[in-house]
Amino acid sequence: MAEESIVDLIKKHQALAGKAPTKPIEQPVAGPEVAPEIQKKAQMFSDLPPDRNIQATLDMLLANVKSKMVWVEVKLPSQGLLYAGGQKVVRIRPFTFEDERALKSMRAAKNAESVLDQLLRSCIDGIEVSELTPHDKVYLLYRIRGLSYGDEYPIQHDCQSCSKSNKLTINISTIQVMPLSEEMMKFTLPDSLQPVIIKLPRVQDESLFKTPELATESIPMFVHSVGGVTDKTIIESFVRKTTVRDIDTLRRKIYSPEYGMETHFFYTCGECRTKNRVEISLNENFFTAS
Repeated sequence: MAEESIVDLIKKHQALAGKAPTKPIEQPVAGPEVAPEIQKKAQMFSDLPPDRNIQATLDMLLANVKSKMVWVEVKLPSQGLLYAGGQKVVRIRPFTFEDERALKSMRAAKNAESVLDQLLRSCIDGIEVSELTPHDKVYLLYRIRGLSYGDEYPIQHDCQSCSKSNKLTINISTIQVMPLSEEMMKFTLPDSLQPVIIKLPRVQDESLFKTPELATESIPMFVHSVGGVTDKTIIESFVRKTTVRDIDTLRRKIYSPEYGMETHFFYTCGECRTKNRVEISLNENFFTAS
């Protein structure tokens, strides 16, 4: 189950996010004839006693919102196999007004990925975002989206056969999630027939596999052992001298492990009845209400 990297997802979202206003609001300049009046009004408001009913009024107005702004426990697809203490569950909460303002500023930011990571830090409790695997991070991003804007996620797709535009909707909570298992990190290479144990990359490692060339060069960093040997010098030499089929197996197992949120679904075109495959990715509706 190949999954698009979070780096690609951020680039797509960056192109779609709204641009934050950059021009400050100009304040009116008071002339000599109005300055005394403005000062008088300001003094009147400063002399008013604090309204003790403000909090009570706000509580009444927000009564139906409080139940929607709570922390929710979710189980990570990695199943606690990768984190200290066997961390299986974290807490997430919906985006707030301030969080959405940060989202809208992503296009103007020089590093949209870091803006999103900081945003996720405020919405995830129980683990540091940089320690997450990319698969867990994408999963949590979609779950937070569901809490914030609604479970339904609109997607538009042009049929691959007749080009008819189909308006589709998926429910985030029903997207299939494949749990990680230890067998996915322990396997035998097809040509050398050596047993291998690998480590899966974290968000903080994303710079090591941003390009295919970097990903290939970084393979030894994510290999824990080959044939029971853990010496890094020997592992690097092994990687450089084994077959391309062994290398392809390592690359696929390390960077595209078959766990996490399903990345596609199928539908039948309403016009020509052709079965289409649709990738689940960020679009202009991701950060808007369903």
